[in-house]
Amino acid sequence: MVLTYILLFVLLVLLQVTVLNDISLFGYATPFLYIYFILRLPSLMSANWVMSIAFLMGLIVDIFSNTPGMNALAATTIAFMRKPVLALVLPRSDEAVSIVPSISSLGLSHFIGYSFLMVILFCVLIFVIEAFTFFSPLTLILRFSSSAVFTFLLVLAADCLKPGKK
Repeated sequence: MVLTYILLFVLLVLLQVTVLNDISLFGYATPFLYIYFILRLPSLMSANWVMSIAFLMGLIVDIFSNTPGMNALAATTIAFMRKPVLALVLPRSDEAVSIVPSISSLGLSHFIGYSFLMVILFCVLIFVIEAFTFFSPLTLILRFSSSAVFTFLLVLAADCLKPGKK
């Protein structure tokens, strides 16, 4: 199980820094698939571990992307917000059960709600942080909304393609 998470971590970081960072669909949409790793961590994993892993992942992406701390901050923030968002979308009876959030464990509607909220939060954070040096409200809205939709679709596709899915 731990080896699977390590391989997924390395694969998503490599994919992000080598391929996805160079994609800019219509000049606005940039996919951030690496956050799928944060979304998939077990629901009852310690918040300290989740935030540490998210910070490390964001920092590695920052180092290779030349974005000083932007990804680390946004990834750590969504790691912090993971449990409240899961509590918001899960039925009350499922909150105490340890699950790995996915379509198969949460169901399609709950996973869509959870992943969409997390992706929107991440994209808003990353582009608002970036907007401190460049500000145009329309461009900001276009960038975070198009990136959020692109990332969300990739997260759904990644979850449907994961190995061992029944």
